[in-house]
Amino acid sequence: MKNYLSSVLTMVLLQIICLFTYVDLSAASPPITATEKKVDSLFILASSGELKYRDLVTPAKDSLAAMGKSAVPRLIEKFDTQVARERHAIDEILVKIGAVAVPYLIKTMADADGEKTSRICYTLGNIKDSSAVESLVGVASDSDWRGRSSAVEALGKIKDDRADKAVAGALTDNDAAVRKSAAVACGQLKIAEAIPHLVHMLSDDFYGARMCASETLVGFGETAIGPITDSLNSPDELLGNLGCTTLGMIGGDSAAVILGLQIGSPSPIRRALAVEGIYHSGSHSACGFVEILAQMEKDPMVLFFIKRAIEKYAAR
Repeated sequence: MKNYLSSVLTMVLLQIICLFTYVDLSAASPPITATEKKVDSLFILASSGELKYRDLVTPAKDSLAAMGKSAVPRLIEKFDTQVARERHAIDEILVKIGAVAVPYLIKTMADADGEKTSRICYTLGNIKDSSAVESLVGVASDSDWRGRSSAVEALGKIKDDRADKAVAGALTDNDAAVRKSAAVACGQLKIAEAIPHLVHMLSDDFYGARMCASETLVGFGETAIGPITDSLNSPDELLGNLGCTTLGMIGGDSAAVILGLQIGSPSPIRRALAVEGIYHSGSHSACGFVEILAQMEKDPMVLFFIKRAIEKYAAR
């Protein structure tokens, strides 16, 4: 009898909980509109990874995009998802919708947390509409590194010179991911004033940041040769070493001559990188430096690069 009464009491309590839960939900949540239902239905297909729906994914995305701004608010509500496939689907659809989605995204971003702000910035960058620049510049100084990094990345994609100051300033951010985004964005925006900072970043503690800085400097071409040359004798050996690699990727006779002067370095790593830079530079005239070094070099690593460089230019 005791067990029976306990079971009955449990069932009654569950019914009461369900009743109050139902009342609370219905009171707190407004009814779903026909447009929202349509967006939800199409989004299930648009973000599906199931094989049986694979032929419906693209048509569903196109249908949502064709709804235009009417679909945007409901799609933005889904930005909180933790499912990567859904996040990519939202971004792709909003990019297809284009500039009309930007005001909604900016409004949502104002009250979003760091993760959601980061996702919105990513989408704004892919839409590439300049009306988002002012808001993104604001986020570039956000307290959350995720927002700062994504905002700077987005500004680089949009390529509006109003963002130059914010992007260049992010090169000295205390977060490595932000500095990396800034290095890439400086190249996209062609901010020549940032070259000295980018050269300094060749010794950044974060591998990703310094390699992005190097790639951006290569994009500036001969304009970057002077500042890089000035840094080669820095006490920070990492800066000079990556500087040699960067000069080699810029290429040409001017860069190769500078690299040739580095073959007298007491560091075998520096000598090896200088020879490798000459190898990549495409400058046949600089091969003379390598031949001189070959006569006195003892380090096996350096000799390997010397052999490769001489064989390359001898074959021409």
